[in-house]
Amino acid sequence: MLYGLYLSAQGAQVQTLRQEVVSNNLANASTASFKRDLVTAQSHLPYDVEDGKPGWINDSLKNMPGGVTAAEVATDFSQGDLSQTKGSFDLALKGKGFLRVSDGKKSFLTRDGQLAVGPQNQLVTRDTGLAVLNTSGQPILNVDPERSIEVLADGSIFQGDTELGKLGIVEPRSYSELSKVGRNLYSTPGKLTPAKPETEVKQGYIESSGIRPVASMMELIESSRVLEANVNMIHYQDDSLSRLLDSLPRR
Repeated sequence: MLYGLYLSAQGAQVQTLRQEVVSNNLANASTASFKRDLVTAQSHLPYDVEDGKPGWINDSLKNMPGGVTAAEVATDFSQGDLSQTKGSFDLALKGKGFLRVSDGKKSFLTRDGQLAVGPQNQLVTRDTGLAVLNTSGQPILNVDPERSIEVLADGSIFQGDTELGKLGIVEPRSYSELSKVGRNLYSTPGKLTPAKPETEVKQGYIESSGIRPVASMMELIESSRVLEANVNMIHYQDDSLSRLLDSLPRR
């Protein structure tokens, strides 16, 4: 088997994954507080350079020396731009941290601060209806849906003179442990700690998506061209191999 076929196949695999990730980013260009994903690739030394001597090449694409393979899909948690809405139930986090929310069985993290009042007069996320948790990990109750709320920079929530609670704004032990679970939610197996004091809650704002559509579209075009080049190389090398086999004498 031609060594180049493996290298071109590796390149095609990386670019296929890259296209999937960038396409998903573009689909969420208008999703509040969405964080873009990035594909990181790792290059490998050729077999003779890695082992110091020539020898038989491993026939497994995953363990093939040389070329590139996808290392991981990482999330860029950079702060997104804040867009003013003037809605009292629209909140944005300025700085690091996440809101804690729950479906009643499991808790999740999110930076989507578009909130509403649920059927049981508790504070919930507008799109998913998950209960927003306070600093004690309990739902924020007794919210009057007919009145606006006031949210201070530290996350304290008031309706009139009544304090309803304080938003449970937390940070994970490590951002690398966060996993996207859909619906703009994250889960983590690690320990959560209160967010640092410099993290502010901005009422009347939402955090925009971290996607730059034009840049992402350019990246998608670039990836398509690299994928096409790798596929063309596969066809070229396959054709060369066929010609070589056809030229061999037959018994």
